[in-house]
This record gives sequence, C-alpha cells and structure tokens, in this order.
Amino acid sequence: MSEQKKELWRELCEQAAVEQDPHELHELVREVIRLLEAKEQRSQKPSSSTDSTTQTAGQFESTQR
Repeated sequence: MSEQKKELWRELCEQAAVEQDPHELHELVREVIRLLEAKEQRSQKPSSSTDSTTQTAGQFESTQR
C-alpha cells in the first residue's frame, strides 16, 4: 500500500478538526469512515464460524446502544 493512501484517513481527520462548514465536515467524516472500514476489511482474515458468530453478536450489541 502506498504511503499516501495509507495516511489519507489521518489527513482527512486533520481537515475535519478545523472544518467550519457542517456539510463539508459531514462529507469528511463519511470518507474517513469509509476508508477505515475498508482498512478493517482488508486486515480481517477469513475466520471460523465461531469467530463470525462472535463478530455478529458484537455488531448486534453495538447497534443496541
């Protein structure tokens, strides 16, 4: 992975920290989330059925808060 792409989410966070326009802030945050979710998916290895059950339960818990 290129260094520029690897750090893009950090650069977007820095921009979001000082952004004054609510619409632009929202777009920056959405892009950071998209990049981090893609990074997480790349880092996850194929898991056993036990792992996927645990992950599903964790996802359920996080949506209930």
